[in-house]
Amino acid sequence: MTLLLDDRSVSSVLDPASLVEAIDRAIRIDANAPADIPGRVNLAGGGRFFRVMPAVVPQSGVMGLKTFFGGNGVGVRYLIMLASIETGEVLATMDACYLTAARTAATSAVAARALGVKATRLGVLGSGLEAETHLRTFAAVNEIDEVKVFSPNPASRERLAGRLREELDLPVVPAATAAAACADVDHVITATNTGYGGPIACESAWLRPGLHISAIGSTHRDLRELDTAVFRRAGTLVFDADPAQIADESGDIREFVDEGGSLGAVLRLSDLLQGKASLPEDPQGDLTIFKSVGTALQDLVAAELVYRRSVEAGLGTDWDDLAIPKSRR
Repeated sequence: MTLLLDDRSVSSVLDPASLVEAIDRAIRIDANAPADIPGRVNLAGGGRFFRVMPAVVPQSGVMGLKTFFGGNGVGVRYLIMLASIETGEVLATMDACYLTAARTAATSAVAARALGVKATRLGVLGSGLEAETHLRTFAAVNEIDEVKVFSPNPASRERLAGRLREELDLPVVPAATAAAACADVDHVITATNTGYGGPIACESAWLRPGLHISAIGSTHRDLRELDTAVFRRAGTLVFDADPAQIADESGDIREFVDEGGSLGAVLRLSDLLQGKASLPEDPQGDLTIFKSVGTALQDLVAAELVYRRSVEAGLGTDWDDLAIPKSRR
């Protein structure tokens, strides 16, 4: 039996705190029961892109993949197929739009905790779904005193600030400029979409020493968020994936490397959580940065949680096994 889940069903069962713990636990367990995660496939044509992210996750008993399609004004689509390792049965297919934003936010929270970040004042650049899930997630796991939100679209920043101010019962206020959103805060979240070849969203001059940055918007080689001076100030720079992969996929990191920046001191989040690496005792910069492009492990761990909770809640549409074994045809 295969369960078909739309985005509304997925979002209804994914609470931020549980997802943070699930991803933290999965990354730690991965040291002893490693997932098989090949390099993801990035294809392009006709001004559009198609990304495929497969994985086999023994700790959860599942395997599957996420596809990610978009570009050229047609909108972005995400789909996850989740299957049983034991039988190959397709357990679920699900719209992974909200799931992707939620697992990204949860991983940012896992990284902040691993870095010892205890920020209470947040500045957010972006007003889309990723910005929203980050604010919900950090509010669920931390004590937050103040949030400032900037978007170049005044209506969007006003709308997000108003909705989350009511939902989270926090002082969430719109900022008139990106610099204002970054001023007098402890933690800046860059969840932007400046468009292919678009402008840089966050400049080093706006960031005070000691600040933490969660940077999640530059996941394509033609997308930018942070100027390279920000990375040169990093005393601790943590990636959620292989540095070579991120240097190839993120426009921010590609530009940093092209200007002579080194990734030699980059720490992987998995190494920190698994005790294979430790934070520098005497960091040579004044910022901590977590740079994320997402991983298939994050996706499938989140999808398995969604599947279990949806079955318990009776959500979704049941179909006969979507991929019938050849011997039964």
